Amino acid sequence: MLAIFLIVWTFITNNKQEYYTKTEYLLGTYVTVRVNGDNTSPVLLANAAFKEIKRIDKKFGNNNGIIGELNSSAGEWVEIDQETAFLLKSAIDVAKNTGGAFDPTLYPIIRLWGFDDINAEKRVPSSDEIEEALMSIGYENIELSPEGKRVRLLNGAQIDLSGIAKGYAVDMAIKKIKSIDESATGFIDAGGDIGIIGPKFGSRPWVIGIRHPRSEDADKVIDYVYMYDGAIATSGDYERFFEVDGVRYHHIFDPETGYPADNGVISSTVIHKSAMLADAYATAAFVLGDSPGVTFFPRFGALAFLVKKDLTVFKNAGFEVYLNK
Repeated sequence: MLAIFLIVWTFITNNKQEYYTKTEYLLGTYVTVRVNGDNTSPVLLANAAFKEIKRIDKKFGNNNGIIGELNSSAGEWVEIDQETAFLLKSAIDVAKNTGGAFDPTLYPIIRLWGFDDINAEKRVPSSDEIEEALMSIGYENIELSPEGKRVRLLNGAQIDLSGIAKGYAVDMAIKKIKSIDESATGFIDAGGDIGIIGPKFGSRPWVIGIRHPRSEDADKVIDYVYMYDGAIATSGDYERFFEVDGVRYHHIFDPETGYPADNGVISSTVIHKSAMLADAYATAAFVLGDSPGVTFFPRFGALAFLVKKDLTVFKNAGFEVYLNK
């Protein structure tokens, strides 16, 4: 179930080309490309976007590509290309900016709870198991060489870039579309990480509904956002979870405790010019909750919208700009 969804207004018009929509299952979720090009077939544009997303999915998936190689490297230096260095450095930067609330080395904890694979058994680990796994957690365990051509993981660390790679795939797919047709408009939605290709029909905003995190109706929203460009992402405790003895255990973990984050927030939405960074900061915002740390987000180009357990809302100053048509 998607964290946020697009409300597509229907306009009756005779002089506007209809948008082409294509959906595929990639990046562990359903990805939708909705695009319209003035100079190029929208089918060609969508296919080019999906080709780029598939490339990134193959390269940065946990169990294949460079991530699998790094996680089995046993602390040895591994040669990496410029793109991998960029993604790792971006993840480390967000981790530093958020005091470790976003941490790309959480894979041992994610695997321990069974959230590394949709078919894995979900369970509540013992405190001893969690303490052992926490010994290898910490973004400081990712060491990039000065020239950025090698990386090694220290202290048994293993990485999971799913909290940033999905948004990166959206950014790169939009970049690919724009390289083919600069006038293209539309959006890409990767399981709730939404990047705007361009305003609807070149002048209208896309209307995005922030899902009500406690409604069984997936179409019920708690507010609407109006966007001409940029990106938006949401993290919520209702996306992936299981229950034991009436307690909900979700997939967004606090790197300090090894348990699902519980800082009073049940949904966090972040707007940023980059889908990659909106993705990562949304995770960090959920972990931080309504704390002083979130108030610093605007200095990093991020605006947060948090829904608390009592369904009250916190917004960074400036977010209200996106709540108006």
